[in-house]
Amino acid sequence: MVADARDPEAVERLLAGERAQLIVTDPPYGCTIQNNVSGNGKVKHDNFVMGAGEVSLAEFGMTLLRPAFKAMAAHCAPGAIAFVFMDWRGAPYMLDAAQGVFHEVKNMIVWAKNPGMGAFYRSAHELCYVFKVSPGTHISNIALGRRNRSNVWRYPSANTFRAGRMEDLADHPTVKPKQMIADAILDCSRRGDIVLDPFAGSGTLLAACEMTGRRGRAIELDPVYADVILRRTAEATGCEPLLDGVTPFHEVAKARLGEAS
Repeated sequence: MVADARDPEAVERLLAGERAQLIVTDPPYGCTIQNNVSGNGKVKHDNFVMGAGEVSLAEFGMTLLRPAFKAMAAHCAPGAIAFVFMDWRGAPYMLDAAQGVFHEVKNMIVWAKNPGMGAFYRSAHELCYVFKVSPGTHISNIALGRRNRSNVWRYPSANTFRAGRMEDLADHPTVKPKQMIADAILDCSRRGDIVLDPFAGSGTLLAACEMTGRRGRAIELDPVYADVILRRTAEATGCEPLLDGVTPFHEVAKARLGEAS
């Protein structure tokens, strides 16, 4: 759905009366993308449509993250878990934004990845806070040795030399590894559960839901990335998305290109 994650009515329409059992999301970090991040060495990405350094991190936390967290929390099942990615600069402000909205902080994950951008040091990690959204029994598939997991996740990032690397970097500047997101989904949900991503970006969550037998629900504000999500989801599932359940995605994209030319 192309909508604003801060809009409670948009989240309500997306879930159609159902409740999300899990949130896995990667909000914008309040930093500038344009001229700082190249895609595949040729494609230069523009700033995200929100949170691109135009306000202070404190304002960013309260005007973007807090309203989005409230909209998410209102439509989650009791005991639902939220995995929320953030860099080290934005982490304190994200915690402030979550205070009084989410029930508690369960843990903090460190994603150890390939070195990327950075001035003083090149950044080789991202943080992922694990929140319990509301009181209730949360799902955990990592207890009793069923899944041997720690709070350090080691997965290669999009800039790793591998098949598909160039395509991923051209699609989005901060593509998350599908296997990493799939593993997070397996940790805290069951087959058939709804997993929500209100900052869908490149659509990795939907592909990971297909891998794990979950039902993905996603919101993205930028129509450009919404098209990326639909294309990548079609590639992952072998099924073409339909607009309003009727018009195939390729027809909508073709019409949009015609309007732009």
